[in-house]
Amino acid sequence: MKMFALLFTLLVPFAQNAWSQDYPSQPVRIIVTASPGGITDTAARIVGQGLTPLWRQPPVVENKPGGGGTIATTYVSRSAPDGYTLLSATNGEIALAPVINPNISYDPNKDLTPIVMATFNPIILVVSGASPFKTVKDLVDAAKAKPGTIAWASPGVGTWNHLAGEWFQSEAGIKLIHVPYKGGGPAAVALAAGDVQVGIVSISSAQPFLDSGKIRVLAVMTKNRAKFDPSWPTLAEAGVSHVDATNWVALFGPAHLNDKITQKIVADVHRALQDANVQKTFNAIGVEPADLSTAELTKQIETDRALSERIAKQANIIVQ
Repeated sequence: MKMFALLFTLLVPFAQNAWSQDYPSQPVRIIVTASPGGITDTAARIVGQGLTPLWRQPPVVENKPGGGGTIATTYVSRSAPDGYTLLSATNGEIALAPVINPNISYDPNKDLTPIVMATFNPIILVVSGASPFKTVKDLVDAAKAKPGTIAWASPGVGTWNHLAGEWFQSEAGIKLIHVPYKGGGPAAVALAAGDVQVGIVSISSAQPFLDSGKIRVLAVMTKNRAKFDPSWPTLAEAGVSHVDATNWVALFGPAHLNDKITQKIVADVHRALQDANVQKTFNAIGVEPADLSTAELTKQIETDRALSERIAKQANIIVQ
């Protein structure tokens, strides 16, 4: 029996190495926390295109929207840690949700394995094309004149855009009506249709409606202007200081994901993000490839968790 145990101990590392070298030997499912059309979904699909020749088969992207992304996150956290069920998630599900929602059934620090950050996605403050608001000042003045009468759309409660919206209101001294949707795509569609007056979405969500004029940008919600369109002012330039809201998308696996598998995915995502077609596609929708390592992603999560705690307390964000 002791000899068998010793033999097993010696063979496990070799088996794991062989397993990782063969990975993936079947389709990999990437579970997305939002509906099609938003940045979380778009990033997963574009990265998936870059991974297809490396994995000899396309990843299967599945959307499980709802609960501010917690439904999909919970699903992956309970999946087998074999590398065949991954999560495409944002700082909303990973850094914010645990702060504002005491009822979530996962702990990102215990139930998930951070793998690699894929994209940075500047968040923008937008209005419908028919809106009378031409500047951030127009919006702020109207909101102060009639508090609680202007509706704004986000990709959902507990998303990073939700945090950005509350942060903006707190700094501007205004109160708007939050209308959450199941993803940035649906939020942008509602805004373009005139169902809501204001939206806080990623550039990629608004981009299909910008050229037609159905959506108009008031400001970028980051400290620097967006590379996608440097003519857009920042919120600070428009008179609302301190807000610096950048959404990101990263890949995660269930807890206890094999280190060799994690390293393989990191290396393959890195190669995919270097692909000229992938970069061109991302640039066309205002998305910036991030390609942060596992350690860098973990550090970013810690930074965003601290920010979430500060802003959630300041703006009294809580999910009952």
